[in-house]
Amino acid sequence: MTQVFNRRNHSATKSRSFWRLYDNNACIKHWFRGNSIKQYNKTGYFIRTETTINNPKSLGLKKPVLYLQAALWAGIECNDRMLNCCADVDGTSICELEPDIFSKPIMDDSGRSVTASDFRKPRQQALAEELLKPKYQAHGFRTADLLQNLSGHFRNSAQIRYEMNKMKARDVISKSNHKSFYRVTKTGWKWLWLEICSTKHFKNPMISMGMKNQALKIAEQPSQIEKAYELIQEGLSKLTQELAVIS
Repeated sequence: MTQVFNRRNHSATKSRSFWRLYDNNACIKHWFRGNSIKQYNKTGYFIRTETTINNPKSLGLKKPVLYLQAALWAGIECNDRMLNCCADVDGTSICELEPDIFSKPIMDDSGRSVTASDFRKPRQQALAEELLKPKYQAHGFRTADLLQNLSGHFRNSAQIRYEMNKMKARDVISKSNHKSFYRVTKTGWKWLWLEICSTKHFKNPMISMGMKNQALKIAEQPSQIEKAYELIQEGLSKLTQELAVIS
């Protein structure tokens, strides 16, 4: 936050962050010396960034209305720095040598093509959340341990091994020497946390909000069948009047 607000960090600096998910909308807000900056998905399609300056003096600004334009430009600069930080946090930036390693198929040591993990599937996200639990950091985990805790998402251990092979090929998890236990690597921690947060707090809310808006638009418009019925009724009424047919 010191970089976003362009201020020096010292022991008296107080900052905090929180996130909320409500009505298919995600919001992340950061506080810094009484000022705040937040991001949320606008109308389900765009990420909007807003800076609120409640304590101008803490940012080197003056409070009178005469200096309001300076506060405006300071807020715009904070928004730009925040968006630049978000641009740096991307799955392709975790592994510099092969930027598309997490999103495209790759070749394993045996020369076989290994597809990327699909976090649109609930079981893939459940597996990622399970791997990041602290209880596995001391001794690692086995396939049997994962199956026991994820029986609602996987029918057998073969399905778990299939998903784990995708991660092993990308150095997300590694097997301990001469042991049957696996551990999440440093690269794996970065990527798994990024994918979980991105999917849960931005991708899914934005997609669901877009589908909700589309459904509302469809509901507000009369169907083509109803229009056709109205035209038929109108035509029959005119024919009845012209032919003087008493029904």
